[in-house]
Amino acid sequence: MITLQNPSLDPFYNQAFEEVIFETVRDDNVFYVWRNLPAVVVGCYQNICREVRAESLRQQKIPVIRRMTGGGTVYHDLGNVNYTLILQDCSMANYERCLTPVIEALNAIGVPARKNRTCDIAIGDGKISGSAQRMVKGRLLHHGTLLFDSDLNVLDQITTHHKNEHIQTRGTLSDICQVTNISQHLDEDMTIEQFMERLTRQMVPEGNVQQLTDEQQAKVIELRDEKYKSWEWTWGKTPNFTFEKDTLFDGVPIHICYQSRRGILSDAKIECEMIDGVQAAKILNGARLDLEALEDICGTLVGERKNELLELII
Repeated sequence: MITLQNPSLDPFYNQAFEEVIFETVRDDNVFYVWRNLPAVVVGCYQNICREVRAESLRQQKIPVIRRMTGGGTVYHDLGNVNYTLILQDCSMANYERCLTPVIEALNAIGVPARKNRTCDIAIGDGKISGSAQRMVKGRLLHHGTLLFDSDLNVLDQITTHHKNEHIQTRGTLSDICQVTNISQHLDEDMTIEQFMERLTRQMVPEGNVQQLTDEQQAKVIELRDEKYKSWEWTWGKTPNFTFEKDTLFDGVPIHICYQSRRGILSDAKIECEMIDGVQAAKILNGARLDLEALEDICGTLVGERKNELLELII
């Protein structure tokens, strides 16, 4: 087993880092920990528009990143520790094989953790970790979160209370669970840095630390910029869905509906006495699920009230 040091807090870089390690390290098992600045990370098969209020996140400057594994939506901040475990010579996805050593390592450093459901770790009734996996040619990537000292109020608001009920989709839906922070259940205080160091030492007791090669580093940068920051990966992968909403705009009834296929809008319609419906249909049909582009469209339709309309559309 080897480990790597990844001091980056950039969520786009860190997704690319993980993918490059999975693609290029083929002779050793790997375990390492890492953190992100505030970000929402959605599963490969999820509908962003269903899981979170994308425009609200944009206003808060919290990016949304699509990862390469399935599973649900998670909120990362600097109080959350992510871990990545890569195993060679696997015949199938196996949560038991991956979670058992992580739980044993947590127990060894004083965290009273236990397995809960298929892919979760809990303390008592509170979830502290969710995980997901990806199998490629006999190699298994398993990664998960570890809520050490996260802002659970923000997590709750973003991932629990902001589900969009106006969307019909077959995309994977996230489960809603009670959560807790590891730091609240420790007999001995430790910083998050100490927690990361002690967990790594338990998982990789031989202390075999490796660094990225120049070639790997270049690939991480390329993948970050060309994949994880791209519209095609983040929004173009959105499962097809139907949107329909009846609400009020400036106190006047408004009806909004459209289809989305591969991130492109069609059959779009806005019915509201304050908006030119013909113009709306003309410029919305063929538009991309792109917040900046949709903001411009809303500006064309309602001027300074564009952000209010955008909140209703997506």
